[in-house]
Amino acid sequence: MTTAETVSDVVVSRLEHNGFRFALLTLSGSGGRPATLGPASLEQLGAALDAVETPDVDAVAVTGTGKVFCAGADLDNMLKAETPEESEGIARQGLNVFGKLAALPVPTFAFLNGAALGGGLELALHSDHRIAAASVRAIGFPEVRLGLIPGWAGIPLSVALMGPEATARLVVRDALAGRHLTARDAEAAGLVDAVVPEPEFLPAALDTAAAILADGTTAHRPQPSQAGWADALKAARRELDSRLHGAAPAPYRALELIDRTVQDAAFPEAEIRAFGALVLSPEARASIYAFRLTQSLSKNPAGRPAADPRPVTSVGVIGAGLMASQLTLVFARQLRVPVLMTDLSAARLDKALDWIDVQLAKQVQRGTLTKATATQIRGLISVTTDKQDFASCDAVLEAVFEDLAVKQNVFAELEPILRPDALLLTNTSSLSIEAMGAGLAHPERLLGFHFFNPVAVLPLLELVRTPQTDPASLATVFELAARLRKTAVLVADTPGFVVNRLLTRLFSEVLALIDDGGDPAAVDRLLDPLGLPMRPLALLRFIGPVVQQHICETMHSAFPDRFRLSATLHKLIEAGLPGYLDDDGDVPPEVRALLPAARSVDPAGARSRIIAALADEVEHMLAEGVVAGPEQIDLCMILGANYPFHTGGLTPLLDRFAGTSHHPRPASAGSLRTKDSISA
Repeated sequence: MTTAETVSDVVVSRLEHNGFRFALLTLSGSGGRPATLGPASLEQLGAALDAVETPDVDAVAVTGTGKVFCAGADLDNMLKAETPEESEGIARQGLNVFGKLAALPVPTFAFLNGAALGGGLELALHSDHRIAAASVRAIGFPEVRLGLIPGWAGIPLSVALMGPEATARLVVRDALAGRHLTARDAEAAGLVDAVVPEPEFLPAALDTAAAILADGTTAHRPQPSQAGWADALKAARRELDSRLHGAAPAPYRALELIDRTVQDAAFPEAEIRAFGALVLSPEARASIYAFRLTQSLSKNPAGRPAADPRPVTSVGVIGAGLMASQLTLVFARQLRVPVLMTDLSAARLDKALDWIDVQLAKQVQRGTLTKATATQIRGLISVTTDKQDFASCDAVLEAVFEDLAVKQNVFAELEPILRPDALLLTNTSSLSIEAMGAGLAHPERLLGFHFFNPVAVLPLLELVRTPQTDPASLATVFELAARLRKTAVLVADTPGFVVNRLLTRLFSEVLALIDDGGDPAAVDRLLDPLGLPMRPLALLRFIGPVVQQHICETMHSAFPDRFRLSATLHKLIEAGLPGYLDDDGDVPPEVRALLPAARSVDPAGARSRIIAALADEVEHMLAEGVVAGPEQIDLCMILGANYPFHTGGLTPLLDRFAGTSHHPRPASAGSLRTKDSISA
């Protein structure tokens, strides 16, 4: 027997199952969206809990709709807070409402039908028992990545269930990495009491709940150990220092609160104050802006034409180096179409296939692919040394040496072989697309299709159009990017495009300091207060001096007044050295011998110089119309250069440190309205 009534976005059902009477509260968002928790929805949930007549039921359960249990707190509401009283009030309201669930005099359950993130997980943790669907793959706390902390008792409740070390891993490390727990992971960790199969999730969850009620006890949970926490806390702080250098306060506050929980479990005011302060912090505002940006512009890229895309049912890749091998594997795995790779040397092709085989075997071993699927993907990949075999390809991407003449020769040889409407794509990182197609009969179908390394990990694709690009070709590359599960940003055909142009301006300033006598190790640490994903000289070593010098030369040719060439980098390349620093961050003697006479560098002044240069380059790019606006620049730096959310991509960081203003402040983010509710 089931009856139901609606309290706004909370449907309260009364049902009997296996002899037990349940009050089931089903959360939903307006317009069929996932449930989120803002002032109104929390008030509605509180009213629904108040309305439950506990003498008439044996248990109360909360569940969600579709594939989401609850997406968490409404971030829009947090952006409206302007005072500590308002920001702390967000925490107080949630704790008050969730406390009503925890205080009910009957057993309570959270039926996790789908994702339970942030405040959604905190809601579940206030119940006595949690039962999850086996298909759930997103249980966790993303707050720290958003510049916040769990503000509705998520930290003490998690410590009570998992212990401090596991809580730190979930709240800090996993959050910063963008990782979540699956239902099985959460069960193993102690957050979830039982996992039941689908598609009949609700009956199975009710069966499990009825069995628990019949047993007459709460969940049998071992007391989590706190042994070794002090050492784990020190290690976690060292890891944060090595990555963030104190630039983002949220993860440090989270660790402090976990430690405070271990020392004294009763401290709600400390948690409320810490949450309230972070809500108002510039890092949180920038992080929320970055999150909204990746959600909105990833789904609705600027510049996509209305033309119908042409079908792409087969792809060719020119080249067999590491980048070409990565591209071949990504095309085969994501598109599930035949992919043909060519090179001048059969031996290089064999080496590329060996690399692909190893990568597929690793994915099978990790469980991300089944053996059958890996075999299917491998069967789509073939090789040839004869470019005539590319005649049937719908799109061909070149990934050969970064030299304009070489790439022009590749396309000149390839164009007569292909159909006139087949796409010609280049993975160039900085060269002119228009110059590349100057001698082609059909330059309108040539576009830049610039991936970032590692290809399988970084989601950005810089789509580079020229004045000759036709709408159908542009629509086709947008569609192709979407099928590859990449985020496409349309950029103008200008040297360095977005990411490499900005990184090279940064390198230009950093290397100028070294050329002028600055110690490389000290110069490398100048930008630590910004919390960038990698120090400049470590990044240069990853890219390789030769490759970076080539990009620097391209940028210097285009903008000699802003991109100077480095004498010490040239000497480094002549000496065959991999970088300025060794693996320990020290300057080796052989590098020291190439450097000019040492002089001291003022850290604050040098840092201001670099930040001012980046702000200047952004202004030039916006004036030139390289992208549609500053939001696209920020998106590129987040998805292509792995800039963390607390930077806002780049322009909010520059606004904060350089006093510039490239767009409406992230605090309001009024220009970034998304279709879906934004939550954590």
